Amino acid sequence: MKPDDPGGGFQHGKVVAFINEKIARHAKGPEFYLENISLSWEETEDKLRAILEDSAVPSKVKEACAWGSLALGLHFTCRQGRFHGHRVQWLQDFAKLHKSDAQALASDVKKLTVQQMENKETAFQLLRQTYANLAEMQKERDLLRWKLLQALGFPRLAPCPVSPPHPLPPFPSSEQV
Repeated sequence: MKPDDPGGGFQHGKVVAFINEKIARHAKGPEFYLENISLSWEETEDKLRAILEDSAVPSKVKEACAWGSLALGLHFTCRQGRFHGHRVQWLQDFAKLHKSDAQALASDVKKLTVQQMENKETAFQLLRQTYANLAEMQKERDLLRWKLLQALGFPRLAPCPVSPPHPLPPFPSSEQV
């Protein structure tokens, strides 16, 4: 282990030196550490268990590998902590992005709702105006018909009162939209 390695997990140089000394008591110690540094903790622990259960392995090798496992365990923990820190940051950024998108969508829905209400109101006003124009045209038609009949010699006929062909529907309220 390197004393200044922030990924090693140890803060004090004396602790790192002590563990390095214990690992170095047998050639298998540094070898065990280097072989397992890129593996998962489960794989490393399985290898250590196999060494510890093997009665043919000398106790100095077992001790050196155990100290190496201690160093590797802290190394794995630090690596997991960094990984989780990055993942938490990614999730927070992702959540901010979704919140921003949700706010934008809510704003768009509100605008569309207002626009839809305005469109319905405009359509209703156009319908009202169309009915008024129709009534006016029917009144004018009936007046012209009456004048024509008078001119043709039917003086007793009076003009008919005019009303729209269908009653005008009420304007929809905001609850009906």
